[in-house]
Amino acid sequence: MIKNYGDRYHLIDKKALEDKKLDRDQLVQFVKESGISEIGKNYNIISIIGSQSTGKSTLLNQLFGTKFDVQNRQQSVGQTTVGVWISKDIQNNIVVLDVEGSDSVERKSGENMVENQTALMALAMSHCFIINVFLNALGQHTSCQLSIIKIIMQQNLKLFQQDTVKHIIFVVRDWDEDANYEEASRRLNGYLLNIWKEIPKPDQYRETDFNQLFRVQVVTLVYYKMKKEFAEQTNELHSKLTNNQDPNFIFSNFDYEKNVRWSDMPQYLSNIWEVISNNKDLNLPNEKILISNMRCQQIKLEALEGVKQLNEDLQNRVRSKYVDHFGQECQTIMNLAKKIYDKDARDYHIEVYKEKEKELKDELINKFFSFFQKQTEQLKQYYMEQLTDNLEKLKKESIYDLPDRLNELDLLKVEFEEQLGKSVIEVGLWHEEDHIRFFRQQFDNNTKSFVEAQLAAFKQQLDNIIKSECDKIVSSQVLNISQKFWLQIEIDYYTMFSDKYKKYETLLIGLRVQQKQVEDYLNKFEEDSFYNLKQVIAVASGRFKDQLFQQFKAQFVRAADGQPRNWQKLTEEEIFHFYSESRDKVLSLLEILRIRKVKFIKQQVAIKQKAKTQLITSGPKIQYQISSDTDSDDIVLNEVFYTQIKMQLSEDIDVQYQDAIQKHKQDFLQNIPKPFWFLLLFFMYDDVLRWMGNPLFLYPILIILCFIGFCIAIGLHSLPKLAFQWVFRTINQAVIPLIFGGISKLKGS
Repeated sequence: MIKNYGDRYHLIDKKALEDKKLDRDQLVQFVKESGISEIGKNYNIISIIGSQSTGKSTLLNQLFGTKFDVQNRQQSVGQTTVGVWISKDIQNNIVVLDVEGSDSVERKSGENMVENQTALMALAMSHCFIINVFLNALGQHTSCQLSIIKIIMQQNLKLFQQDTVKHIIFVVRDWDEDANYEEASRRLNGYLLNIWKEIPKPDQYRETDFNQLFRVQVVTLVYYKMKKEFAEQTNELHSKLTNNQDPNFIFSNFDYEKNVRWSDMPQYLSNIWEVISNNKDLNLPNEKILISNMRCQQIKLEALEGVKQLNEDLQNRVRSKYVDHFGQECQTIMNLAKKIYDKDARDYHIEVYKEKEKELKDELINKFFSFFQKQTEQLKQYYMEQLTDNLEKLKKESIYDLPDRLNELDLLKVEFEEQLGKSVIEVGLWHEEDHIRFFRQQFDNNTKSFVEAQLAAFKQQLDNIIKSECDKIVSSQVLNISQKFWLQIEIDYYTMFSDKYKKYETLLIGLRVQQKQVEDYLNKFEEDSFYNLKQVIAVASGRFKDQLFQQFKAQFVRAADGQPRNWQKLTEEEIFHFYSESRDKVLSLLEILRIRKVKFIKQQVAIKQKAKTQLITSGPKIQYQISSDTDSDDIVLNEVFYTQIKMQLSEDIDVQYQDAIQKHKQDFLQNIPKPFWFLLLFFMYDDVLRWMGNPLFLYPILIILCFIGFCIAIGLHSLPKLAFQWVFRTINQAVIPLIFGGISKLKGS
């Protein structure tokens, strides 16, 4: 049964200690199932050592989110970690080793070799070696792990060639703010330098400086129950160990190419543990395997060199434009490389042959993947440019054609998917579905932005169309105001609007606008359209007086057959009857126009119903009054404006009536020859000038002129005309006949 507890693995347990070898099969299974094998060479290994029951596992869990077993101090105090456990940071490519604590009372006397072996295993594997020590133990040789460090440092140099710098971090726990950091750091570094000087070294390291192989840092942590400060400090240490953007990142210059791939790690770790547990030199593979490794590696490099030119050619082409059948070309290159490799490598050790063949395939796939990323960028760029060009052309077309055009543009997404499918050598290998999903999202976002821009422009056009239609509807009724004025406007408006509403709704759905947005667009369209109708009515109200006056003239001046009336043949009673009848009709229409009777009807409720007026008349004599429940928004003519129009209309109507009466009578003055008036003016002009010098004559004239100016200023233009008509009519009917009658009597006598 595999010793895998979900997210950690018992790398070195009691059996491994006794048998002096690892269970390689179970380790392979763990590496595969835990997903660690997927990180390849891009990883760092961090381990920790320290005295037993000092919170090493707790610290690792806090730093890396691992789930190593920790001690329950309420139940027992003793050894929790046995041997070496392995796990992985939950977010980063950091592999963590939890090493058995030293000074374990569970270990029998003389078993300190186990502690040395597990610590040496951790040092051999690790890129960073954490030594957990408490502040109050800095001066203690055992608590600082100095004896173990000395042994494992000496054995590490003896058994393994170190080709990378290893980091040693002293984590000083329960740090007190009164402690001297510089003194603690100096002391710990001094311990390691003394150990380096004391241990015997192989010839190749005899003159090597300690800092060339090891980097030492000292990190302090407060008491773990000071949760806030402890969390802040551990987060800072975690960033230093995992975040390559951190300026203090300890692996900033690390060469990951020197790492062993995790797919090869089980064999590698097995070899290391065998060397350590048997305390002997590294066992080399037999001669045949060694030669196979060397030759297959060389042949693999030759195969890669044989397709190098093809790879470079493919890379150059994909940099400028996407390559048709990219996946097929990659497969051709891979087949050629395998052919070159198989030709010379098939006779070597079968396991080595297959291993190197797999390495050849993996290296080519990794190289192709970098090309594939560029291929994907080129494809996205090409089809997004196609989309942009097509959308630019669609700006010139009618918006009602857009739904069909958008369906045609969807073919670009299909073509992109087809081209991307031709660009892979194995479905799912390079996660092409993620690229397709991202492209679709970007494509749809651009289309959506275009549609929104077109709808914004179209809404303005539609608004102008509605204004124009409303103006036609209202103008047609203003030209012939009747009792059904509001009724007809409402019917015509909702007939027109319902048609536009349905077309607009169909268009929005065709443009793939979301349902909630469709409702918002339609609601705004309804409100704006009705607002336009109200504005048109408000503007048209300025023409009510003139149109009503024209309708009065049409009824009063002309007979039923359309011919002008002959006022001379009519009596004054008949003229007054026509006048009164026409005036009453016009004033009743003016009363109707005071309040707008067209109501706002929600089309989402009544779109399929025939527009019905909310004004129901029982006869032509019905009167409309401003009631208490009338909305102020419904008042077309307010009280002041209504009164002013009514007065002006009445005055104009009265002038028409007086003109009719004037034409009815054959005035006495009309029979006087016109030359007589010129002769009278010639003989009287000197008398007129003399009268002007008389105040009794001048002041009345000035008073009359002031009266005329006042009437013009307040808008009563026709009042002076009516006054003068009355004066001249009186003179014409009474004074002049009297004067001329007296003259006739004198002539007769």
